[in-house]
Amino acid sequence: MGARCDTRTIVGGGVFLGLVTVVGVVVFSLASRALSGTAEMVVQSVLLLGGGALVSYLPASWVRPRDPDSIAWAGVVGLLGSLVFTVVDTIVLRPLGVYHWTWDAIGGGSGFWYIPVWWMAATVLAWLGSWVAATSFTVRDAASVMAMAGQTVMLSVIMFAILTLTQVAPVHPAVMALAFALGLVVHVALAAALRRR
Repeated sequence: MGARCDTRTIVGGGVFLGLVTVVGVVVFSLASRALSGTAEMVVQSVLLLGGGALVSYLPASWVRPRDPDSIAWAGVVGLLGSLVFTVVDTIVLRPLGVYHWTWDAIGGGSGFWYIPVWWMAATVLAWLGSWVAATSFTVRDAASVMAMAGQTVMLSVIMFAILTLTQVAPVHPAVMALAFALGLVVHVALAAALRRR
């Protein structure tokens, strides 16, 4: 079965991914209001791992990448998802005050400095997840892609343990986000190495 790079898959996937992101951000925000201490850190870290896995691997499950072009199209799904989130965020979440806007204050009242970073991050995560999927040659169905997502989550937990136990970084949800990104990069390298064998 070949890659699916049709408009319906790309645009529909992007819209769905954006809406999944909205739900994730709202749940994360509600958890930060309802919880504190260790419980807050654990719940937010789990949400970050789950959200990272979905953003990284859902595009691959839809596109089923096989070559550089289809990997790039999966990255476009990630970009469209972040754009959909930005629109919903600006029109709905901001006016409702779902969470505080520290990033606006840091940027002098403007979100234009970090919103493009969000777009780039979503694109790169989807691109890397699709790279793992294409390199592994096991993209037959969504279940095989989600198994890869589970492997990335396990690598991320290992990275988190290394960062925190060596005291390079504190135990914090932001460090879990960093650990996920590192775990995904390591997974790309491992998938490439296994392919060469």
